[in-house]
Amino acid sequence: MPLSRADGLPRLRGVESNVREAIFPVQTHPSIRDLPAPPPQWRERWPTLARALGISAREPVILGLSGGADSVLLLHWLHAAEETPVTAVHVHHGLRGSEADDDAQYCRELCRALAVPFRLRRVDLGAAHGSLEEAARKARYAALFDEARSARVRVLLTAHHADDALEGVLMRWVRGSELPGLVGPQLDAQRCLPGGGTVRLARPLLALRREEIRRLLESAGLGWREDSSNVDARFTRSRVRNQLLPRLSEVSGAEGLEHLRNFARAVEDLERDLSERTAQLAWAPLRGVSATRRREDSSLGGALPRSRLRTLPRALRRRALWRLLVEATQHAPSRDQLDRIVGELDDAACARHGLRGGWQLRLSPSRVELHPPLEALLAARAGEARQLRLGFAEAQGAARTAPWVASLAAPEHGFVLPAPGSVTLPDGRRVFATLIEADATRAIPREPGVVELDARDLPTNLRVRWPAPGDRFHPLGARGTRALRRFLADAGVPARERRLVPLVFAGDELLWVAGLRPAHPRRVSASTGLRLRLELHSGPQRRSARDEQEPAPRKRSHGAARGAGQAQQLELFEG
Repeated sequence: MPLSRADGLPRLRGVESNVREAIFPVQTHPSIRDLPAPPPQWRERWPTLARALGISAREPVILGLSGGADSVLLLHWLHAAEETPVTAVHVHHGLRGSEADDDAQYCRELCRALAVPFRLRRVDLGAAHGSLEEAARKARYAALFDEARSARVRVLLTAHHADDALEGVLMRWVRGSELPGLVGPQLDAQRCLPGGGTVRLARPLLALRREEIRRLLESAGLGWREDSSNVDARFTRSRVRNQLLPRLSEVSGAEGLEHLRNFARAVEDLERDLSERTAQLAWAPLRGVSATRRREDSSLGGALPRSRLRTLPRALRRRALWRLLVEATQHAPSRDQLDRIVGELDDAACARHGLRGGWQLRLSPSRVELHPPLEALLAARAGEARQLRLGFAEAQGAARTAPWVASLAAPEHGFVLPAPGSVTLPDGRRVFATLIEADATRAIPREPGVVELDARDLPTNLRVRWPAPGDRFHPLGARGTRALRRFLADAGVPARERRLVPLVFAGDELLWVAGLRPAHPRRVSASTGLRLRLELHSGPQRRSARDEQEPAPRKRSHGAARGAGQAQQLELFEG
C-alpha cells in the first residue's frame, strides 16, 4: 500500500473514505447525559502541553477521537482550556459491527454534550491487502490528514501514550525491524500534504501511562469506551499487551518494563545520532521527468550517486538505504531484500529490484534510481472507456486494462491543438500554442517546458499524441533523425514513463518532444519572421500576465528577426 508521498499523506489502495456529518438526531448515551464539571486544574493541562510543544493555546486543532480513555481525556483537557478551537474526528473502520457503531455514537454524543464540532469518517477496508492492523492504521491517518487539509487546520493531535509506544517498539522488534524502525511514535512531527503545505502531528500524552489516564478519568467521574479488539488474541498488539508484557513483568518485576522503556529511549537517541551522519543523503529528481509528469508528481522517486552510499560504513549504508526507501515509498523492504541490495552496492553490480507497492529500484554503474509505479503518477478518470494503444516494445502494441491506461485515452489521431490555443491532456497537463511576431529584443526561452520555433507554413491546427512504435525525431543540433525511443533513453526519461511524453506534430512533422527538445528543422534563425511558442504546463491554470498580453498576430509576417540564430537556440538544450 503506497503512501505519497512524497508522499507524506497515506493513501490505501482499495480503501474508500467519505465524510458523514453528525446532523441527524440521536439518542443520548446514558453515560454522558449529565457530564460532571471537570476538575479546575484541567483548564491548564492543555495550555501547559501546548507550550511545551510550541503550539499556541489558541491554535485550531484536529483531534483523532476513538472513544477510548486516552483520546477522551485529551478531548476533556482541550474543552476545559476553553480558548482552543478543536474539531474531533472519529474514524469508523467498519470492522466490529454494532460495537463500532456504538463507538461512533458515543463519540458523537460526547462532542454534542461538550459543544465540540464532530466529524465522522468512514473507511472501507474490504479490499485492503496484508496486515489488517496496518491497513486500518494507515487508512485512519489518511482520513485524519485529509480532514486537516480540508479544514485548513495545521495541527493534528492523537492520544498515544507511553504504553502504546512500548508496545509498538516490541512489535517491531519481534518482527525484525531495522534500527530506524524500532523508533516509537514521536512527540511532534511534520507531515507534508498533497498539493503543498504541512500538518504538525503531535502526541501530547506520550509521557503518561495507560493506568494514569484511566485513574484521571475515574477520579473525575468520566467514562470512556473499551475496544474489544484490545483483548482479541488474533491481533499482534493484543498479544503483546495482554500476554508478552505481563509475562515480562512477571519474570523481571515491575522495573523490567521501565528498563524496556529506557531501552526504547536509548534506541531513539542512537537513531538520532546515526541519522545526523546520513541526513544529508536525499533523493535528487530523476532526469527527464519534466516531460512525463505533472509538477506535483515531480518529486516521486529519485536518484542518488552510488558513490555516496558506497563510501559509508556498511552498517550506516544499510541504515541510510532503509531510511531512503521508507521515506520515498512508505514501505520497508524485507531484511533479505535489503541484504541483497547492500551486497550489490558492495559488488558494483547492476541490478533491478521490484519493491512493495509497485516501486522499482535500479542500480546502474554510477547511480541508484527509485522509480514510482505509474499508478502513482496518473489518477484514473471515472467513466473512461477508451484505451490507449501503447508504444515501444514494452507494450507490443497491446491494449491494457489498468486504470492508468484509461486515464491516457486519446483519439486515434491525437488531440487537436489550435495555433493559437491550448489543449488539456487526460492526465491534467496542458499544452499551449502562441504565435509571436518577430522581435529582435526577445530572448529565446530557457525553460524545459517552453520553446519557440519557426512558424512558417504551419497549419492552423497542430496535434498532440503519445509516442508510438516507429516514431523518429530530428533533435535540435543533431545531424539527422533518430529513433524517438533512443532519444528518450539518452535524455534520461525513465523507461516505464516514456509513453507519457507529449509529442506536438504539424501533420506528420514532429515539432517538439514536450519538456525536452524542439526539432532541428524548425529552429529559429535570422530569417524567422513568425515564431510558434509552445508551452507545457502541469495542469489547468491561468497563463502568466506576460503571455496573456501577447496576442496572436492578425496576419503571418515573415520579417527578419535579428540575433536569433541557431547557435543561440541550441545552447539552451545542451547538457
